[in-house]
Amino acid sequence: MPGLRPGSLYFSTAGEALRALDLGLPRVRVLVPLYTREFLHDPPPDFGDRLYRIGDPTTLPFVHPVLWEAHLPARRVNGLAQATSLGSSVQEYLDCGMASICRLNAYTAELKRIVEELADRLVSAAENPDRPPLWLFARPEPPILDRAPEVRFLITVVRADRRGPDWSPFGTGSLIERAKDAAQRLSLLPEILLGMAMPASPNGFHEAAGVLLLDSWVLDDPLSRPAAEQVLRTIPPWMTVVMVIAPDHADHAARAHELAAEARTLTPNGVQVARNDREFQRAVVEAVAKARRNFMHRRQTSRPWEDLR
Repeated sequence: MPGLRPGSLYFSTAGEALRALDLGLPRVRVLVPLYTREFLHDPPPDFGDRLYRIGDPTTLPFVHPVLWEAHLPARRVNGLAQATSLGSSVQEYLDCGMASICRLNAYTAELKRIVEELADRLVSAAENPDRPPLWLFARPEPPILDRAPEVRFLITVVRADRRGPDWSPFGTGSLIERAKDAAQRLSLLPEILLGMAMPASPNGFHEAAGVLLLDSWVLDDPLSRPAAEQVLRTIPPWMTVVMVIAPDHADHAARAHELAAEARTLTPNGVQVARNDREFQRAVVEAVAKARRNFMHRRQTSRPWEDLR
């Protein structure tokens, strides 16, 4: 195989690998995740204990990540020292990550060099399963950054019943998950805020673009309305609002129309209304794009915001 030198413990099929293990080859586990900005921001639940490992990093499974994108998180994550040392002689890897050099023929030699080095490290771990591989001690971990470089996109959910994130009023899937998907399509990193409490600065509304999903019943509830009005009045001008009118509320068409009009008077960027599944899909895609565009424009007029592109 290209990039794997003769003599490495490579097997063309899983069956060959299992037969070799039955013959007594040492067992070793080396996990090689591709660290993307989305993966580091929101890792799969079953990988969290490996990504932010508090204990001894030399215990199995050994983790040797590859920087798929040159994006280092604010928190210390497992294996960054090994990931950066993998391409210490290839500046393009440190500057751009593997995603870029894999797509450019000009970096064929550099790509082969990185893959060969990774293969050598895996072989050394497999040949010496009883002791931590030397590459685990390649260099000290990079310092923790003072400010998270990733671009946060807040999806704030204001519901009358204040229940969890599984909100499916139209019976066709979670609205929150669809809002997250719309943000991820624009390479944004969504975070969910539930309830009507204003996020605290510096990690709140005024430090990130975002959309607000508003349950129309909130404005119809005398107990919830004051807090909802306060949220609508104080959101930054770049934030967009999608009011969701569930079928049980849509039956009261006149009242729903009044509530939408009231919400528009409170919100600087107006309100998009969704009465059914199709309207919500269109509205949330437009709202995410508009919020991102507005946020970029406002930041450019006040100060550089290099993280959002």
